Order: sequence, then C-alpha cells, then structure tokens
Amino acid sequence: MSCLTNEHMSICGNFVKPTKTKPKNWIKRGYKIMIPYPFKWRTKLGRAECDCQQVEEHYQPWYGFSWFHVPECAVMKHLERYPGIRNLIEVDSLIAQSE
Repeated sequence: MSCLTNEHMSICGNFVKPTKTKPKNWIKRGYKIMIPYPFKWRTKLGRAECDCQQVEEHYQPWYGFSWFHVPECAVMKHLERYPGIRNLIEVDSLIAQSE
C-alpha cells in the first residue's frame, strides 16, 4: 500500500498507476487493471442496469480486492444524470463491490 504524506497528515490507499497486467510484486504493492466482467449478477439502479463488459479491479494489501464500474456503464451514466441520489446509502454500496 502506498501513502501520501506531508508534515500535517498521511493518506494511505491504492495510488499505483493502472497497468495492463498484474505486476510481479502485486501482493506487496497492489495494482489496478481492467478485467472482463467477472460476476453473474448485474447491478440495477432505478431503471438503469449495469452493462459493463469490463470492470476496474483494484488490489490493496490489508484491504483486498475491489471492483469499480467504468464511466461508460449505464449505472454510472444514471448517476451523472441524477447526482443527488449519490447521497443515498443504497447508492453508496453500488459504486464499488469488495470481498
């Protein structure tokens, strides 16, 4: 895991650059890659249903795997159209899925 620090605070997270494949030291360093959509279910938000062909997979030591919708996904476009619904707790869990 990488951290951004200055004299007043530290922010730790996955700040690695996206790559096309997993790096050799991915367990210690983490990674971001695009993978084919791995799930059998599709996220729905109102009338919009996920149509992702690929998702962004992030791995961070201590946190594990997370998957994010791409901006071209119908769900993400729906959120752009109606930004006020991002405040709902139900929408918060739709943005990323994690183990």
